[in-house]
Amino acid sequence: MMRRLMTIGMMLLMLSSCYYFNQVVDDIRESNAMERSRKKDGGGAYENDKYKEGVYKAIDDIAKRPVNKKVQFEGIELIIPENTAINNDTWTLLDLKTGYGLPISFSNEGECLKKTIKGKVYGLSYNDYISGVKEIGKKIEKANGFVNTCK
Repeated sequence: MMRRLMTIGMMLLMLSSCYYFNQVVDDIRESNAMERSRKKDGGGAYENDKYKEGVYKAIDDIAKRPVNKKVQFEGIELIIPENTAINNDTWTLLDLKTGYGLPISFSNEGECLKKTIKGKVYGLSYNDYISGVKEIGKKIEKANGFVNTCK
């Protein structure tokens, strides 16, 4: 009897706490973001076996393209490689020829690579462990004047 009362008391205590509910909501939100990024047009498409080969071919192709296309991002103008765009949902670079997302992302928060315009901070991040992505990232960084603050 005492054990049942203790169990009921513990369950009531857990149910009255918002922590567990918030934890579940956060986990669902995070898993949705991960799922979105692994889609064909997301920055994590290279992690999906279905798209891996195509993404690497797109990276090699984009690394050869000039960085001269001007686009608007959150109120500023950025210069990115030809035949690419910034995905509005994930803020990652998107190859318009193939539709593959690349592990290069832009943000309106400070990253290691950042640029400040009119008091607003913009960030750039890329996976520099993947051959070709580092080249593309460096070109975008140089063309747009991003500064590395994490040395």
